[in-house]
Amino acid sequence: MIKKEDFLAKSNKYNNSYNTESIEKHTKNLIRLFENFQTLYKKYFTEKELELIKISLKIHDLGKMNSRFQKKIYESIDKNFEFDEYNNELEKLYKELNIGEVPHGILSCAFLNINELEEKFSENEIKALSSAIYNHHTRKALNNNGFEISASDIKKIIEKDISFYKQYYDDKLKCKYLGVSMNVIKENYNPSYDIWKNYIIIKGMLNKIDYAASAYDDYIEIESDDASKKVLSRFELNECQKYMLENKDKNIIVIASTGIGKTEGALLWAEKSKTFYTLPLKVSINAIYERIKNNYYDKEKITFLHSDSINDMLDNDLSIEDVLDKYNKSKKLSFPFTVCTIDQLFYFVFKSLGTEIFPATLKYSKLIIDEIQSYTPEITAFIIYGLKVINDIGGKFCIMTATFPPIVKKLLEENNINFEMPSKAFIKKDKKGESIKRHFIKLIDENVFNYDNIVKSAENKKVLVICNTVKHSQEVYNILKEYNIKNINLLHSRFIMKERKEKEEQIKNFAPNDINKREETFGIWVSTQIVEASLDIDFDELHTDMSSADSMLQRMGRVYRDRVYNQNVPNIFIYDTKDGYGSVYDEEIYNRSIYYIKSYDNKIFTEEDKQDFINKVYDYDELEKSTYLSKIKKALKDITNLTPASIDKRECEELFRKIDNVTVMPLSIYNDLINKENNIIDEYTKLLNIDKLNKENYEKLLKKKNELLRFTVPIKTYKKIKNYSGIEINLNKNKTNKIFIVELEYNEELGLLDKKDNSILMD
Repeated sequence: MIKKEDFLAKSNKYNNSYNTESIEKHTKNLIRLFENFQTLYKKYFTEKELELIKISLKIHDLGKMNSRFQKKIYESIDKNFEFDEYNNELEKLYKELNIGEVPHGILSCAFLNINELEEKFSENEIKALSSAIYNHHTRKALNNNGFEISASDIKKIIEKDISFYKQYYDDKLKCKYLGVSMNVIKENYNPSYDIWKNYIIIKGMLNKIDYAASAYDDYIEIESDDASKKVLSRFELNECQKYMLENKDKNIIVIASTGIGKTEGALLWAEKSKTFYTLPLKVSINAIYERIKNNYYDKEKITFLHSDSINDMLDNDLSIEDVLDKYNKSKKLSFPFTVCTIDQLFYFVFKSLGTEIFPATLKYSKLIIDEIQSYTPEITAFIIYGLKVINDIGGKFCIMTATFPPIVKKLLEENNINFEMPSKAFIKKDKKGESIKRHFIKLIDENVFNYDNIVKSAENKKVLVICNTVKHSQEVYNILKEYNIKNINLLHSRFIMKERKEKEEQIKNFAPNDINKREETFGIWVSTQIVEASLDIDFDELHTDMSSADSMLQRMGRVYRDRVYNQNVPNIFIYDTKDGYGSVYDEEIYNRSIYYIKSYDNKIFTEEDKQDFINKVYDYDELEKSTYLSKIKKALKDITNLTPASIDKRECEELFRKIDNVTVMPLSIYNDLINKENNIIDEYTKLLNIDKLNKENYEKLLKKKNELLRFTVPIKTYKKIKNYSGIEINLNKNKTNKIFIVELEYNEELGLLDKKDNSILMD
């Protein structure tokens, strides 16, 4: 009879030898990690929650004791399994039932002692526990014909193997087979909200700890730094910052002027908690990450996470080992402070199997949401539902913004989400106690810019021109070029990544927010919405297409950002061009924005005016029957009623952002690259096609991929990719991610150009 410790959980082949780990050892490692975790975050869980998590850790892999799994794993390490006679009988049953393999998570449920559980826990809590064990890997129980294995057939398998298990477990092994009934979270079962809440906590923590143990990590979480101490030592707190510090144990919404110190206030609110700081754009994330890392937080304990984070980490002079280590720990949510896009955390709103780790982590974290007004109606709905879940399981959130649509406040209240919010916005004031004047606006009821005025202003000012679409920005740039201006530049999202990053640095150097770094250089930058919240810049004058109210206020924030404007002439010129009307911006919101801003025309637009403006445009009662609000409510209803496990995890990113992006490379750049002596495309492709990469080649592959992506443009597409040359570069071995080579004109001045009749581009 083999010993209990001989039952294996896994094996790995390394340098022609085998590393194995027993189920018993693996389980003990999980318990050790969980105990270490509790020294940091026990207070965020109830005693029942902690006990349920611990039971799941003890039970989740016991199903691997089944003779079939053990025979397979022993054969993989070239050893004989000692129960061939018994295994043969089981094989007959598998064949009779037409079953290939039952996932071990399902079999593990047989080890739940339901009699004991019923003495301590409610029926809903037991269902949540069994569901967490059942689904701790997202493998479906399918027969050889691809249909779901019935509960009765799984029960037969367990009953056959029970006699095998009982040799190693005492008579307490009594199971009602709850774990293989239909009452677990799976595609055809829609549990109550209370069951799902318990389930995501248990399964999320089980997965988080199991991943760490499987990777032989020494910890689940890195102990937090306390950024609030550095903030307190450097600043005399203003009203906004005092409010955030005083309400550090509550969910809060803070509306405050640009330049008032909301970021520092957020750090005071977060204090020493595990923290996630979310922003809508990657450029904003990198900037805030650098700011916090360089001024307030231990650089070894802070990270950033977005779709290109591994490439940006490679740019930070880290060794490849450090990059991979940091990226993997970032993906596991192990860092105490993470700056990221909202989608990196909120995929769980689709209730997909494998996303439970996110809400479970947010339960004991603080979440900062910056610039909430920047999201589409659908994403706003997803955020509201996510905040409801976070609120209901005990997490904390802070929404901070210069412009807060009142409809969001109303929807939070309707969904019973607790929060504190001051009756008035925090306005930046001068020494006399009056709000700082920064913007004097002028509305121009014309569909074209006044180019003569723009050029004249550029003689002694830093002038920013913002267009609603890339195409319009290219047209405006070409017209202004005809004036023979020496200092004129263009920035939008359709430059190759290498040149876009260079331009982002150039615009920050041209119009820095830091007054000590400003030089007496004048000229024009033409851009799009990408400068609204992503770059820390400060221009003297703005000429812009009319947009939605929230977007317009963000644009104004790029002018006289932290300076007083004391002249009696406009420095903000708004043109009703209708560019992007109905495509980039919702028609109703656009119309309401242009209607309400007229009352502020040709005068100083105060910080109080801005709050009144946004409140009028997004008034809940007036928008109640609008398509804009109906989109939010419909998305919120759909996500609330969504059945858990009905959507695959891989679909979440596309569903969350409605992403229809492709990565393209202009044919002219492709030809330049392949004709060079050191052909980066061939070098990369050869590395990608190596069957088993050693460490050295893997490092080379990552660097080459990063280098290659510098010559690409991420774009939105129509359903079919047109102008496609037929040439592709695979970005992974399974060919699911590619660079498409397109026959579109590209130049360093204008970027990727649109073609009217055969376009792949959307604004």
